[in-house]
Amino acid sequence: MPSLPQARGRRSILVWCLAFCAAMIIAGLVVLRFDPGWAGTLAIMLVATGMTIPIILAVERSARFEGCLSPAMARYNRRMIAGSFLYTLGLFVAVYAYKNWHPQGVLLWGLALLPALGALAMVAAMARLLVEEQDEYLRLKLAQSALFGTGALLVLATVWGFLEQFRLVPHVPAWAAIPVFAIAIGLSRCFNWARA
Repeated sequence: MPSLPQARGRRSILVWCLAFCAAMIIAGLVVLRFDPGWAGTLAIMLVATGMTIPIILAVERSARFEGCLSPAMARYNRRMIAGSFLYTLGLFVAVYAYKNWHPQGVLLWGLALLPALGALAMVAAMARLLVEEQDEYLRLKLAQSALFGTGALLVLATVWGFLEQFRLVPHVPAWAAIPVFAIAIGLSRCFNWARA
């Protein structure tokens, strides 16, 4: 049974995770209902994305208290925050420029690839964490989470692909792979955290 400080740390993480989910849902509803324009939508989504910062700080506080926050994990958290903001910002810049400026040629290719920079930064952060982490047990848990995320993505993409082939579900763009993978990794870590 966790001690009182551990229970408080876990409750804090849960509260921030629920707040993040609520912020994303509210942000989506506000954007759909009120159409705040591109600048308003960007501001709303950056604030919602920013809700990951208190989650990460709560997780780090809890891990530091339990003695399992490694320097590699702290660096990973900062890289993921930067990558997620880069992704969000790149996505909005690319969509805005595409809709309003109607670029062509090389500029269009550049804009289409702009959001991928943030996604690539997040994947690089994951890879660097596995290389930099010195604790073998933590590295094993990270590898297990990555395998769970990969497996979940492959299964979901395969099942969805067959359903889509028979026109039972709508088409989902390929860029959805990164968010699905990240959510699956997050779920895996939540399961591990709940079992601990």
